[in-house]
Amino acid sequence: MRIAVPVEADKSTIARKTGESEFFVIYEDEKVIDYIPSRNARGHRHAPGNGQGLGRQGNGQGSGRGLGQGNRDRNGEALGRAHRNNGVATIEACDTMLVQVIGENMKASFKAMGIEVKKVRQKDGNTADEVVKNFLNKNI
Repeated sequence: MRIAVPVEADKSTIARKTGESEFFVIYEDEKVIDYIPSRNARGHRHAPGNGQGLGRQGNGQGSGRGLGQGNRDRNGEALGRAHRNNGVATIEACDTMLVQVIGENMKASFKAMGIEVKKVRQKDGNTADEVVKNFLNKNI
């Protein structure tokens, strides 16, 4: 099972708000296989035309859905997966995302990618390793 967890800059502590995470840690069962920089990290700014922000579809600013969902060229045509970067393909390969807090739009984006979003509590662990272990042992 492939699991993604949003974390802080230390790549271990679970980010309270998924949209403000610095990285996503990708696990294959209990083993870390990748660290993906978050496109929504605090202070991270995006130029128009890359699918981020609150742009309107068809004007080269994307849909604002984040994580590459809705990337559009200037004529409103959807860009292919080859134009995505920052590990979106790796995240799309995940089965589950373990989060504390997630916005409805981001949750819908993950759901559209076929990723189950599972909310966890602080009592389930403070680090990604703890939460993944508890999840796999069915303690969550």
